[in-house]
Amino acid sequence: MTNFLSTSERKRLHSLIASAKARTLQRDLSDPEFFRNQVLIPSEQLLPFSTVAAPWQIDDLSALDEAWKRLASGDGQPDSTVIRRAYIERPRGHSKTSDMALQIAWILLAATRPVTGLAAAADRDQAKFLYDSIHRLTNANPALFQELSFVQHQIKNKRTGSRLEVISSDVKSSFGALPDFVVCDELCHWEKPDMWYSLLSSAAKKSECVLSILTNAGVGKGWQWEVREHARQSSSWHFSSLDGPQAPWITDDWLQEQRSLLPEPVFERLWLNRWQHSDGNFVTLDEAEACRDTLLTYQVCGQPGIPYVATIDYAEKHDLTVGCVCHLDGEKVIVDRMDVVKPSPQNPTRIQWGEDWIEDIGSRFHRVRFVVDEYQLLSTIQRLENRYPIERFAFRSGGGNERLAVTLRQLILHQNVGWYADSGAVDGLHRDDLETELSSLLLRQTSRGRVRIDHIADGQHHDDRSFALGVACLALKDESPVEDHFVVTPPSLTGDFLW
Repeated sequence: MTNFLSTSERKRLHSLIASAKARTLQRDLSDPEFFRNQVLIPSEQLLPFSTVAAPWQIDDLSALDEAWKRLASGDGQPDSTVIRRAYIERPRGHSKTSDMALQIAWILLAATRPVTGLAAAADRDQAKFLYDSIHRLTNANPALFQELSFVQHQIKNKRTGSRLEVISSDVKSSFGALPDFVVCDELCHWEKPDMWYSLLSSAAKKSECVLSILTNAGVGKGWQWEVREHARQSSSWHFSSLDGPQAPWITDDWLQEQRSLLPEPVFERLWLNRWQHSDGNFVTLDEAEACRDTLLTYQVCGQPGIPYVATIDYAEKHDLTVGCVCHLDGEKVIVDRMDVVKPSPQNPTRIQWGEDWIEDIGSRFHRVRFVVDEYQLLSTIQRLENRYPIERFAFRSGGGNERLAVTLRQLILHQNVGWYADSGAVDGLHRDDLETELSSLLLRQTSRGRVRIDHIADGQHHDDRSFALGVACLALKDESPVEDHFVVTPPSLTGDFLW
């Protein structure tokens, strides 16, 4: 029949059908399973959730259905047999956040009285993933979700007043709260337990409160492990942990690429969902020593016609101050010199050292450009940037750190970077040079899923030589910004979303 209708008439008919379907769903919000099976999922095309859901998604969602229904009805009759706690552990890219978005959307729409929820993560950017996921659902189902409004860090039902608050690791924002439901996103990447303690105590204030933890496998046997083991062993918790990637949209080619880019412990934690005893090493000592070139020597000055990059990482009291000069020989990065100053409590490194080093390098390496930390040596940069080409780089920011780690690690593994013997060496009782520092580095995953270089914070280990070298490698190999290649998202995914 629609073949005899005009284009505008067909659009109006489709709109009326969608509105009628939405009204039917709104009248039957008592069943969260029925609701989510009808919701259209915004992937490459709009499909009902029931047609794309995997069995492990259905199991995890169904486990808390009774708790959500009782919370929505507000009958005030506590029942200790109802499961109101969930610990869901899945590999990256397995729809943790998007599944939770379905549950939260339902309770915001279905609650017969105002309910308040808290969604927490290590930082607001991570917590906002859930906010964005619900927003995408709303765009895909505008008639059904029309009662929801979105303002900064909050989703609210305009009719009932039910709302979701997105919070971060600011513990003060959760103490004293009386939530009806709590979501803890990527718990294993929270650096401190303070916010967890706050949210757990807040959830205990209401007998009907629903608490869900979404996370990847973690590292070590600290407080996050204790939370996991309590949930696994408790009959009052729903516990699930996927053993390895099971989502059909995670391909073998994709996993193989990730395995080649990541150290094995990091790959196992992120993509196989296996707990690790410690963070992954950046490179081994053998891999670092393989880049030593006995034909190279410390260079006092540059060669005519060769462009150089000089980087400086300054620290006054506790860390090393490092100046590094490099150039390209074909596709290989060559370390020409690495000057290191180690401070002591009685003898901190003066800012003047950095200024003198820049002046000296500028006079000896005539085609040189400097790359410095945008937060360091500000007065020195202002004085010298009219005399020398000086670029600023966020040495330790998330995206910059990850690009640095990717570039430097791949150059080392493929021996496309070379340095002279004892590069970056400092005197001491034990060997302490660039190679030993590189082999002591750790790769840690941030709350946003990035991987960054880090070191053991014991006062004996450092990462300053590695950062100075890594920034030089970035400047030489990446003339323009590049995509993040370390822990990137498959083309079919957005962050940790199915849709």
